[in-house]
Parts: sequence; structure tokens; C-alpha cells
Amino acid sequence: MINKLFIKLSILILFTGLVFSFSSCSDDSVTAPPVAVVVPEPDMSSFMKIDSGYVIGASAYMTLYAGDSLRTGYNPLYFVLHDSASGVVMTDAHITIQPLNHGNASPVENPDEDAPDGIFKGAMVFTQSFTDSPLHWHLTFTVHNHQAQGEPEGEIEFSTPVILPNPDFFKSIIMPDSTALYLSNITPYTPAAGLNNFEFLISKNEPQLYPPDGSYSIEMNPVFLADGHTTTGNVTPVGSSNGHYYGKINFDQSGAWRINLIISKNGHTYATYFDMSY
Repeated sequence: MINKLFIKLSILILFTGLVFSFSSCSDDSVTAPPVAVVVPEPDMSSFMKIDSGYVIGASAYMTLYAGDSLRTGYNPLYFVLHDSASGVVMTDAHITIQPLNHGNASPVENPDEDAPDGIFKGAMVFTQSFTDSPLHWHLTFTVHNHQAQGEPEGEIEFSTPVILPNPDFFKSIIMPDSTALYLSNITPYTPAAGLNNFEFLISKNEPQLYPPDGSYSIEMNPVFLADGHTTTGNVTPVGSSNGHYYGKINFDQSGAWRINLIISKNGHTYATYFDMSY
């Protein structure tokens, strides 16, 4: 009888230990790196390289690209990270964009932490252009490396780039209720005949925060500047939670167009526009 009781207790203790062992493996505090996913080197030949360097403390090497020269308004940014020890392309990391211009930040969209193709995609709104010397923008990036032992974190500051003016695609406005906003056109960057996707971003000009705001109502009227005619078939932009507004513009003739916009909320309105040509 005693032997049977001892055997039952032994089995119970062993089972309890196995359960504890399995539950411990799922503990979020475990910092062992996951098995690295090997992806081919991204083809960045169609992008413009901005800068590159080692992210001190993060065991990573970062290369920053853009689709074109940096300018005021919305700039998509593309990051490629390599593990500085193995050289493999990283696909799992947190990247935080931290711009400063004379102590003031600007609107940013940090990349998702997963980049299956090895390209981390983010964006930044430059609120001022500078082409003189010394230049004014300071671009700092932090990297939290999920693929290295201990998930190290570090930061890097890149050389300050030239920021070109882009008044047709970027507006700084103040609503009648004193709310300061930035409007940044995203598409169409290169318009074409027919129906074009129209997308822009509204960010509040609140220093150090710059939150996106998708709560405004929009009225839109595209006008061909040569003769003042407009078009039909346009789709009025509607805001989303990330501050992006999506609509469609119909262009029926090549030349210069003005996209007239009326921004409204709580009885307050402001008229502005984007200019574009094709």
C-alpha cells in the first residue's frame, strides 16, 4: 500500500514539473533570439541611399533609403537592417524615427516590426526645407533588435540631409479655432490622365507629439488652371484613424491642376489646395 502511494506521488510530482517546464518556455521574459529567417538581400537599386552605419548597442547595421530626394511634406523611408555579427538581413526589429529641427520634432510613421522582405517601411514629414550650410535637421533612429541574444537596443544619428522645398504638396494651416495642422500630399505624386488615387495626411501641429487626425470633413474641387474647368467622377476624400485621407481625382487634360480643399470640423472651415501637373 505504501509503495503504491509512493508511486502515485512520484508520478504527480513528475507531471507537475513537466507542466511548469512547458509553461516556463512561453514566458515573455525569455530573451533567447528566435530562429533567424533567412531572406535574400533586398534589391534597393531603384531607391536613393541617404546614409548607413552601425547602430551602436543594437548589434545591427542600418541603411536608410528614400524614393527620391527628401523634401518638405510626406517622405516614405525604407530601412534595411543587417545583423552586424552574422551579416544576415534582419526581418524582426523595432525602429523608432526621432527627427529634430532646432529642438522641434515632426510627424513620423514608425515601421512595423515585421519586414518579411527585409525592408522596413516608415515615413516622415519634413516641416521645413533647408539647403544652406550648416544644415538643421538631425535624424536619429533607435533599433530594438529582436533577432539577437538579449534583444539589444541602440541608436544612430545620420548626417543631416538637404531638405528641398515642396510648397505644392505641403501646407501648414491654422483653423479658425486656432488648431494648427500640417497637410501633406502623398498620391498622386506623378499624376496621369483619368482617375487617380488621391491620398494625403493631416497631422496636428502639437510640438513633440504631432498626432495624426482623421476626423475632418473634406470638400474637394479639382480645377484645370488654364481655363478653370473641373471634372466629374471625383471621389471625396474620407479620413481614417491614422490621419490618412483617401479619395480619387479625375484628370481629363494634361497641364497644371489645382486641387481645392475645404477642411471642416465643429463648424470651423479652412480653404487650401494642392497643385500638381502632368
